[in-house]
Order: sequence, then C-alpha cells, then structure tokens
Amino acid sequence: MTGPTEPPRPRLARARAAFARGLRSLLAPDGLPTGASSELESAFGDIGREALAAGPGRMRRVRAQVAAAPPKLLDWMSTQVVDHPAVVYDVAGVEELASRQTKSIQAAVGALQLALVGAAAASTLEGGPFLAVAIDGVVGQVAAVVHGLCDWYDTGSYLVRRLDHEGLDADVGEVRRLTNAALMSKGKAVEERMLARSTEFRLVRRWSGNGLVDALPFGSSLGRAAVKAAERIDHTDLARTLAVLRLEAPGH
Repeated sequence: MTGPTEPPRPRLARARAAFARGLRSLLAPDGLPTGASSELESAFGDIGREALAAGPGRMRRVRAQVAAAPPKLLDWMSTQVVDHPAVVYDVAGVEELASRQTKSIQAAVGALQLALVGAAAASTLEGGPFLAVAIDGVVGQVAAVVHGLCDWYDTGSYLVRRLDHEGLDADVGEVRRLTNAALMSKGKAVEERMLARSTEFRLVRRWSGNGLVDALPFGSSLGRAAVKAAERIDHTDLARTLAVLRLEAPGH
C-alpha cells in the first residue's frame, strides 16, 4: 500500500513559485548596469503569471509582449552606455563580461525549465505538458532578448570607451546606431550600410525571433556577438564612420 499522494494544487503552486523565482533571476543577469533589472521586470515581469494562467490566447499575447519589448529597452539602455558604460577597455574585457552574463542567463534558464517540468506534472489545465512546451519556447524567447540586450550593452560600452579614447564626441542617437551597426555587420569592420535606421528593427526582430536553442550553450551565437562586434569596432575608422552617419545613413 502506498502513502497518500500530494494533491496537484499545492504542487502546482510551488512550481509556479519556482517559475517566478527563476524568471526574476533571468531578468537580473550579472553585468548589467544598476536599474536594468527593474526595466526588464517592467517589460517581462507579468509573463510568468500570464503564461501559467488559464484562458484562450494567452501564449499569443505573451509572445506579442516579448516581441514589443526590445525597442523600449534600448531607449533606456542607449542612455546607460553613454552615461555609465561598462568597464571594458579591450576585447578581452568584453569577452569576460559577456561570459559572466551568459553563465548567469543559462543558470536561470535551467531553473525555469525544472519549474516547468513540475508545473506540467501538477497542472490541471487541459494539455498541461503541451502547454509547458509552449511556455518553454517563450522562456527561450525572453532569454534571447535578455542576452541580446547584454550583447548590446557590452558592445555599446566598448564603443563609448573607444570614442573617448580617440577624442570623438557622439550623442545617444549616434551611439545607438553605431552599436546596432557593429552588431549586425558581417565583415571585419563596421559596414556603412548598416548605419541605416532600419538596422535596429532587424536586430530586435532577430532577438525576439530566437528561442530556447539560442539561449543554450550548444546553439547560441548570443554572448559571442559582443566580442565580434568589439573586434569590428577595433578595425573601424570611427571618425570617418561618424562623419558618414552625420551625412545621414543610407537606407533612411
């Protein structure tokens, strides 16, 4: 004779609490400036509760919320890199910071996946395991956006340090477009065609279009993007690129 089994509702409540803790950890990665976790909480803090709630269309609403968040986050982050850039003065410094952020995000994603397993096992919602898979995809999407924002902060910070070193002044909007271009260029240097304002739309669409594989070590280009962007900045004539930007970027 087996002992009494725990009723699903308390197990589900504990799984939901674990999921909420994991989400808070994901939204507070190492190495971002003071206030970043509050901005991320404002953008994504309700996602866990909404995703685990009953009701039609909730996953569609959650995905739309994730996709809409990056431009607002960059509004805040672009000011931060100008006023409070990370202490990164070479590519090795960028790599070390990106590695810390990656490990932090991966640990949070692992905790969230364990919480989802518990939530699926205890869920009384129709299709609980299938819902968990769907939420797992949203977790990956949020993690990819958080990781993308980390890459952006690291790259923007390094750009600001290089501009200061060369005695070049750039405003917030110029730093924002140069950072986007450094991340989206393909060659060894920042490409002038990537100075277009439309580059940011493609960058944030790439973040929000990513999923769980992109947040895990075996599938991710995230975390390495900042290092490659920093190397491009080192191979770029920043004075000339700023002059081109001020003449108005192609494709505007």
